[in-house]
Amino acid sequence: MEKYIYVFLHLLLPIIIVFDFIFRRAKNKISLISRAVLYISIVYFLYLWGQWPLVGSYYLRYFMLLIISLLIVLVLLRFRYVKQLKPVGIWSNIKFGLTGTLIFILIIMNFNAYVGRYNPGNAIQLSFPLRNGIFYIASGGSNKLINNHMRNYPNAQEFALDINKLGKYKGVSNKVLSTKNTDHYIFSDTVFCPCNGKIVEIKNNVKDNTSGSMDVSAKDGTGNFVNIHCKGDFFVFIPHFKQHSILVSENMTVNEGTPLGLVGISGFSEEPHLHIQASKYLSDSTIIGIPIVFKGKFLSRNEIFKN
Repeated sequence: MEKYIYVFLHLLLPIIIVFDFIFRRAKNKISLISRAVLYISIVYFLYLWGQWPLVGSYYLRYFMLLIISLLIVLVLLRFRYVKQLKPVGIWSNIKFGLTGTLIFILIIMNFNAYVGRYNPGNAIQLSFPLRNGIFYIASGGSNKLINNHMRNYPNAQEFALDINKLGKYKGVSNKVLSTKNTDHYIFSDTVFCPCNGKIVEIKNNVKDNTSGSMDVSAKDGTGNFVNIHCKGDFFVFIPHFKQHSILVSENMTVNEGTPLGLVGISGFSEEPHLHIQASKYLSDSTIIGIPIVFKGKFLSRNEIFKN
């Protein structure tokens, strides 16, 4: 069901917006402008927030900018032909009020989707854990709107990243909405150690899910994982490895670039991807997440990283 909702939001909703704006005429100038602002706000939010490689291609994202340009042109062309200035009647004013409320909410959402892309400070430098590809940040950033790992309280995964790999046409798999793990470009990619340190804990025997479904107990929610105590006294945790693919053992000393295992879909994971998080303990034993930078860059949702 979630996949079909994504298809509607990413592909059908923009088409509905364009057709509605083209074929439904505004009765007054204020309604014309407010409806245009509403639709532009929705489309721009989809541009910032949408996970386009999951529904076909990262390139689809740029069609949102074309739609915004089209809406602006249509407003400019129609404005002088609409004679009435403002809404008349109770129902027209109610609709205008609802439109204004939605615009206000969307402006806040767009603002958060934009500012969440910036480094909140105190980030640690890691080596990117994947190689030889173009990688997509499906979830990441410094607020809940663009990073689903964030909570209303400090936690170990609050600045975690979900990373996917893109193919020739900038999709995550060679078939749109595929449920076959091997169709996903990242599945079985080698994961490399992002820091120098020691392996604290591993798990290696959790079965991989089928893409799009999960059948796993709470105790195996992280799937197969590697937990590394890095030099600098912080921890890097990487879950969802492919079953029986982990190449390191507990208490083993590792260096940046040491192969750790293969990307899988074990635990609470519906799509093959790489999850990575960094954390540290405070003096009161509270564990908190730490922002991560790769090659000096703080990555967030919808960004591309080549390595």
